Amino acid sequence: MTLIQEPPQIDDEPTLESRQDAALDRLTDEVQRQGRQIKTSQQAFSIFAVLAFVLAMASLLAVAFKLDRMPMTVVKTRTPAPAAVATAPLPHNVGITLGEFSVRPNATRAAAGKVTFRVHNAGAITHEFVVIKTRRAAADLPLKQGRADEAGAVGEIGDLRSRATKSVTLKLAAGHYALICNLAGHYVAGQHTDFTVR
Repeated sequence: MTLIQEPPQIDDEPTLESRQDAALDRLTDEVQRQGRQIKTSQQAFSIFAVLAFVLAMASLLAVAFKLDRMPMTVVKTRTPAPAAVATAPLPHNVGITLGEFSVRPNATRAAAGKVTFRVHNAGAITHEFVVIKTRRAAADLPLKQGRADEAGAVGEIGDLRSRATKSVTLKLAAGHYALICNLAGHYVAGQHTDFTVR
């Protein structure tokens, strides 16, 4: 028997290695193509940016030149005078706080006419409240036997115990008044203040 040998078959299919080489070549070509596109886009953007900058500068120069040649008009406006500030009316009721050794009114001025003084002794000892019409400052009243001279006195609240409150209503003309405590040694210790009626 005669054996016939068949010729070896030639494989027409590419090998794995040749397929990888072909894929790598295609990938390389694609990356190079995309790189060229990006470079072209960057160049186009750079040209656009330069042209936009040149146009902006030209517009700015044109506006500046035009403004420089334009005559300027200064407009003066009058500001209205501020409205007169309305002053609050002077009170007819004044709160007074007495302490060691002070006289503290809640207002230093009052309206002429009937004025009511509501006097509270916040001190620990007894005090009094005397209203004197005088041209002298409250601290400069003449002294008589260690007490202030009460010439010109228009009213008072005598011997006001600690924590007590009393009121007195007086008819006061416009002028300067001294509000004092005139118990022995209290005036000299500084228990006085100036008060104005208008």
